[in-house]
Amino acid sequence: MRTPHLTLAFALGAALVSPSPAAACSCVELTPEGAFQGADAVFEGRVTEVREEADARVAVFSVVQQWKGVETETLELRTPLAGSMCGLGFEAETSWLVYAERGGGGLQAGLCSRTRRVEDADDDRVYLGAGEVPIEVGADDEVEPPQARPAAGQGGCASCSVAPVGGHPWALAGLLGLLLWRRR
Repeated sequence: MRTPHLTLAFALGAALVSPSPAAACSCVELTPEGAFQGADAVFEGRVTEVREEADARVAVFSVVQQWKGVETETLELRTPLAGSMCGLGFEAETSWLVYAERGGGGLQAGLCSRTRRVEDADDDRVYLGAGEVPIEVGADDEVEPPQARPAAGQGGCASCSVAPVGGHPWALAGLLGLLLWRRR
């Protein structure tokens, strides 16, 4: 009789002192197609800087190529600080294929978005194909107007005179006669 009470007391004590359950990131694995369709922006980029803010890790990317929703050469992406909150472990000088969504603070991504290092994204790259290189054109950028072609007689090939292919008929006849005379 003593054993059941002791067992019950031990079980209650263990339940009272056991740690609270840990939060963990749990995701449904997306296909490249599903991730692309659900994302607001899809790009390949190299992390140039990482900083931590109160609630997020912010990675600055230099965009290598983009497939959707990116029009700049550099951008910032937010991810939760903790991996248990589905945060990504961005480090400077690493390359990533990013599936991001737009939130209140700009672009954001996490473990469940299918974002991964480029070396682990072969299936994604096959699905996505070749991307586009984003080029920023600002108001300060000067665009040179196309050069006008020179009119005939003002230099350039338009003013060149071209001799007929066969040359002068008398010169051709003389050359033919010389060849026939040497054959004899």
